[in-house]
Amino acid sequence: MNARRYLARLAAAVLLLALLAGLAPAMAMPARSGAASVVISQVYGGGGNSGATYRNDFVELFNRGAEPVSLAGWSVQYASATGTGNFGANSSQLTELPDVVLEPGQYLLIQEAQGTGGTVNLPTPDVIDPTPINMSGTGGKVALVNTTTPLGCNGGSSSCSGTALAAIVDLVGWDGANYYEGSGPAPATTNSTAIVRANGGCTDTDNNAADFVAAQPTPRNTASPRHFCTAEQAPSVVKTVPAAGAACIEPDTQISVTFSEPVNVTGDWFTITCDKSGSHGASVSGGPTTFTLGLDQELAEGDSCHVTIVAARVSDQDLLDPPDTMAADYEWNFEAITLPTPIHAIQGASHLSPLSGQNVCNVRGIVTAKRATGFYLQDPNPDGDEATSEGLFVYTNPASVNVGDLVRVAGSVSEYRPGGSQTNLTITELTSAKVRVLSSGNALPQPVVIGRGGRVPPGEVIEDDATDGNVETSGVFDPASDGIDFYESMEGMLVELHDPVAVGPTAVQYGELPVVGDNGAYASVRTPRGGVVVRPGDFNPERIILDDEIIKLAGGAMPALDVGGSLAGAVVGVMDYNYGNFMIELTQVPIVAANGLAREVTAPAGPNQLAVAAFNVENLAPSDPQAKFDRLASLIVENLQAPDLISVEEIQDDSGVADDGVVDASLTYSKLIAAIQAAGGPAYQYRQIDPVNDQDGGAPGGNIRQGFLFRTDRGLSFVDRPGGSSTSGITVVSGPLGAGLSASPGRIAPADVAFADSRKPLAGEFVFKGHKFFAIANHFCSKSGDQPLSGRYQPPRLASEEQRAQQAQIVHDFVASLLAVEPEADVIVLGDLNDFQFSRPIMVLKGDILQDLVDSLPEGERYSYVYEGNSETLDHILVSNHLFKSVPYDYDVVHVNAEFADQASDHDPQVVRITLEPAGFVTGGGWFSTPAGKASFDLACKYVGGTAVPSGEFDLTLPGLVFHSTGYQRLALSDGVAQALGRGTIEGRDGTFAFAVTAIDGPVRGRGTDRLRVQLLAADGTVVYDNMPGASDVWAAADTPALGGGNITIHPAR
Repeated sequence: MNARRYLARLAAAVLLLALLAGLAPAMAMPARSGAASVVISQVYGGGGNSGATYRNDFVELFNRGAEPVSLAGWSVQYASATGTGNFGANSSQLTELPDVVLEPGQYLLIQEAQGTGGTVNLPTPDVIDPTPINMSGTGGKVALVNTTTPLGCNGGSSSCSGTALAAIVDLVGWDGANYYEGSGPAPATTNSTAIVRANGGCTDTDNNAADFVAAQPTPRNTASPRHFCTAEQAPSVVKTVPAAGAACIEPDTQISVTFSEPVNVTGDWFTITCDKSGSHGASVSGGPTTFTLGLDQELAEGDSCHVTIVAARVSDQDLLDPPDTMAADYEWNFEAITLPTPIHAIQGASHLSPLSGQNVCNVRGIVTAKRATGFYLQDPNPDGDEATSEGLFVYTNPASVNVGDLVRVAGSVSEYRPGGSQTNLTITELTSAKVRVLSSGNALPQPVVIGRGGRVPPGEVIEDDATDGNVETSGVFDPASDGIDFYESMEGMLVELHDPVAVGPTAVQYGELPVVGDNGAYASVRTPRGGVVVRPGDFNPERIILDDEIIKLAGGAMPALDVGGSLAGAVVGVMDYNYGNFMIELTQVPIVAANGLAREVTAPAGPNQLAVAAFNVENLAPSDPQAKFDRLASLIVENLQAPDLISVEEIQDDSGVADDGVVDASLTYSKLIAAIQAAGGPAYQYRQIDPVNDQDGGAPGGNIRQGFLFRTDRGLSFVDRPGGSSTSGITVVSGPLGAGLSASPGRIAPADVAFADSRKPLAGEFVFKGHKFFAIANHFCSKSGDQPLSGRYQPPRLASEEQRAQQAQIVHDFVASLLAVEPEADVIVLGDLNDFQFSRPIMVLKGDILQDLVDSLPEGERYSYVYEGNSETLDHILVSNHLFKSVPYDYDVVHVNAEFADQASDHDPQVVRITLEPAGFVTGGGWFSTPAGKASFDLACKYVGGTAVPSGEFDLTLPGLVFHSTGYQRLALSDGVAQALGRGTIEGRDGTFAFAVTAIDGPVRGRGTDRLRVQLLAADGTVVYDNMPGASDVWAAADTPALGGGNITIHPAR
């Protein structure tokens, strides 16, 4: 077939008619000048179909030329006969060819897709496509292409560019295909026939119709007898095993020689000489094409051998002479296995092998454990250097070995980076491995004891001397003081840990259990419940994760342990690394010694205590099992003692993770509230703001948000003020009671880039038994994207921290704006802040205006989350300085989730009980002027004992209107101002009416005039009366109408 092609010359009239008809025209591939050496000699698409003999489809190539041709970088690409799909459109329509040289007259067999039928396997394929082409049994198009880039055309509906045409080495279309060589396509095939190029593949007139016939498939491979299209060729050597230049050849190897055609050999037709073991004789078997030479003695380690095939002693068997014998002697060299390469030389005293990328021939060790993808090998004769590991993973099919085998391995030293992240460390492995079992039943090397009586891990430092920030290139390896180097120095080795105690719950889904050894003797700082807390500069390198990758192959499983649970005696396994952590791959299922951690129950709030909690309920959606709602409800009622106010985080919308545009979460809230009531809890109400669809992060479609759950039966009420939305930010306003929110609930800076793809803070205004306060519920952006603690980059880069710091600054500034209006405002900032109490974002949030209550706990109790065995604080409650300094409080992280293998959520809730003494009361009476005349009033409002609502009366007499209160709902007092809300009746009118009265005791505020605002509202919100008509709900105290007579008194608490 031609190597060069003219540009396509299409029949314009035919093409135009076809286009007008809406059809893809049949096209002949442009004519070529000169014949191609390698052609498609046979295509079979019926493999495994009904009536087929062969189980697989195949494509056969043939070198019809006189010179060898390299197929490196070539491919075979398929397209249907007349469809619109392009050649090689995906991996299952393109087969990449290996780096092989096809000799003159030699065939290459490419195995493609297998069907369910057929009875015979193909001869040994030269190429097996891992994503095989499933060809039609009747017709199609196959192109031999000199690149692996898809052609991007099909020659029919999609014409091929000049670049594509230049890449096509050969083409065959059959059974009506719309692209072919010459006058027409090759004939159609059936499940029992192939298209076969005439004359054994030699015929190539660039005409598919003439060059191919449909015939019984006869697949041929590189081992098949060669078929020459030119004049008689001298016999030659086409293949040897070992190949020329081969290394790592086993001592008892046999040598095979394959000739280009059947030959006769006579006398001393070969010589074999090695530099160490000397000259070798050999027994001869096989022939007449492939001969096997069995050496009379084994090769020596480190042998370099030379083989000569004597031309004059090899003659062909055909009758086409001359030539008859080989044209010249054939000679080649190969290398036997080298002297042993110790495992510690491969591992080296570093994170990367000094031999990485090199081939090693003779690595010996005992198989200590098997995994699904290979086995662990350990040298029973260590070098005595603790910095160099004696263990190694061999990536291969482990079926050929058993634990206890002494093996010799040849392969390539490779560094595999697990977990799919470039920030992880690597595992040193042997790949492309050849394994030889030398003996079996050997005793395993003694495990290295980690802890008491062995090597004690560093207790604080993970890594502190990676001068360039990369432990793999820093040149400093310090196992004695750096945790990351300590465990690396035992990579792949058997290790033993005594008396493990769980510092994190079993991650049942992954079979992982974080522990410390020796009952925690070398771990610090421990929690009272058995964990180990993080501190600045100490992320606990003494913890290690036990993993189940080996034991689960035999049906074993990691026991489900809670924090503080322990395992009996010692556990043994192989040191491994995965997903940013060192792990011990256990070789036996451990036995549980103790496991009985109790879930905590906090104290109930007293009559004058406001209980405020934060609880991340972990992607709660209506589609979750009712059991999850019931468990969360039980924790809220029983363990949290039904707080007055709960900031709930990770509430999903009503359709859960279905990304369907739904953002409403009323069903999620109502199911949780109903479950709380069913568990014996109060009837909570909620306030929240729906986010914009898919704008607040979390699971796509879930639209997680935070909201307020609050109960009103103990004296708490929510101050509703309209105007809050998902996209508009609220501001701080000044009113008679001091600072207020422009909308309640409202979102803080929702359009700021700091909250892109993250939850926006939700602020609300509350009153508890006369005390006004603000709550800001938060869920800062996650730590996703941060580099692992035990990764290659040290110290780890905390990529997510900057956004949290920006979010913290915005919330801090909003709190500061509240305090600017009301310096002693009571503010509670709470929620899942996704960072530690000593982190930069929390420092930014606190500034000098907020106090983080977790800092008030003993060091060992500062945690709300357990991650990979580290007890850490992600959830916080912070309060403004006035609350922190002026009132008693009890703060408690209630450990009910994070430490347990069986969790309702992955976060622990927390609660603060703030003692707020009675706020005082208000009395008054008198009159004020109205346009219609005098209006008189009587006012008394007071919280009595532990009641949830205030008692008293409010009466108002106006010209033509007499109002009597029937009950109060809320009273708030602040700096000489009382604001009371309630309901009552108007004489002569049906129904009840809402009232709001704001009373100002002038002398208390430093002004001598008492003032009063009265608002009466119908049930539908219509204003019935307002002595400040048109004024907003937030106004300046000085604008409040003054009394014409009488007085107002704000009484202090007694």
